[in-house]
Amino acid sequence: MWPRFGIKIGNSTFCIAHVKPSDTWPNVIANKQGDRVSQACLLWDGGNEIECGLTAQQKMATRPKQAVANCFQFLKSSEELTDDFLSIACKTIPCNYDKVKHTFKLNANKSSNNDEDIETVKEMSPFEVLVKLFECELELAKQYCSDASEKPVIVLSVPSYSSTRTRSLVVEAAEKAGFQVAQAVEEPTAAILAYGIGEESCNDDDTRRGLYTKLDCFGPFAIGGEQITEELVKFICEDFQRKYKLDPNESRRSLAKIRTAAANCKHILTTLPSTQLYIDSLMDGIDFNAQMSRARFESLIQPVITNFMQTLADAVQKMQQNFPQAKKIDAVVLLGATTQVPKLLSAISARFPDAEIHNSLAADEIVAVGCARQTLFLQNPDNQILEAFEECLCVAEEVVIWHGNSKDEINSQKLLNPGDILPKTVILNIKLKESCSDSDVFQLRAGTQIKEVNIEKAASSIPEEEFVRLEAEIPKVINNSPVIRLRCI
Repeated sequence: MWPRFGIKIGNSTFCIAHVKPSDTWPNVIANKQGDRVSQACLLWDGGNEIECGLTAQQKMATRPKQAVANCFQFLKSSEELTDDFLSIACKTIPCNYDKVKHTFKLNANKSSNNDEDIETVKEMSPFEVLVKLFECELELAKQYCSDASEKPVIVLSVPSYSSTRTRSLVVEAAEKAGFQVAQAVEEPTAAILAYGIGEESCNDDDTRRGLYTKLDCFGPFAIGGEQITEELVKFICEDFQRKYKLDPNESRRSLAKIRTAAANCKHILTTLPSTQLYIDSLMDGIDFNAQMSRARFESLIQPVITNFMQTLADAVQKMQQNFPQAKKIDAVVLLGATTQVPKLLSAISARFPDAEIHNSLAADEIVAVGCARQTLFLQNPDNQILEAFEECLCVAEEVVIWHGNSKDEINSQKLLNPGDILPKTVILNIKLKESCSDSDVFQLRAGTQIKEVNIEKAASSIPEEEFVRLEAEIPKVINNSPVIRLRCI
């Protein structure tokens, strides 16, 4: 079954990493062009050939109606594809989209025998496009498999806010392409796995045993790399229109060229102080040429960053209201190439001055690396098929118990830890309060709430050391509170 692979496939890029049992770290696989991260683009030649990745992106500027990009956002149920959503999403794709059939319509012109161009049309669903992108990853994975007939085992990622339908479609597309999907994990979980956060403190005495607990999920938001790119697109369109009295928004081909140039500019300015924005024959044979400095770029995207930071503050506030035990944030993990924009990175660092910012790994590779690391924990992928949407019952808050009144918590014993999986049975020796040793009153604290319970003590359970032995059966959670059945043994 070795090696195994981790795949991150998103709206704009995809990445694959592989790992062997002897490896200390997963390795990201470079594509045919030598890039470690591939473009999630597809281009139809008008016949039987379909190209993917960088080649498709490069040709997309001149043949936008034959290309598909940003398809992942359309991988939803028909109920989720509302008119409001489609009105925004369709602006980010180069080809036409059929809102009735929910398919991409690719149009190509081919010369006939009488030298006349004949338009041909190919329709592809978002699912079919995703299968093609996974097939490109399969080619890369096969290079590391000794048996060509064997299906490569993978762990793949999905966004946290994805619906059950989207998750199942992603898994189905990967399996149709030729992979064996052992597990689907959420992108933030994969990022945490990549950095190994919490693993150093995981031991036999740790009741969490390496379990990560998701307290909440916030998204999707109309904030991210696409919005930053759109600010550059808007600038180029306005500047070109001001200089030449021509509106690039009227041409699908011109917009495709602008978006490609804007995305490249954005990534260059994450590492360099300035770059040249040049677009050959943008419209009516006129070239576009402008110098873009990082300072000017940061000025353009400031509204996006302000909006993002406000959303982030709201999300943290909501999470801490719902989970009072999360009093402070110790670590922040950044994933996605957009988080490497210096202005955004400094804003996040300023927002969490006491937290460790994890951004040493390549932000657009981190999810694939985390997925590959997860394969090391799967003992037998054939018998360990785990789906992200199979939820387990977990305890949200710490639960402790003690004998006496509400002020005697100094003698408390921990009954449950946040993240403990239910059902569970716990046996504890509880110290009896000397001043009220005859009392059957015990206190239970879950989070900040204290509840008084009466437990009839069995005479045989009270040794000379004045301890009582209790058995706690915790079968389930109701309204976020664990159901606890106590008895003296």
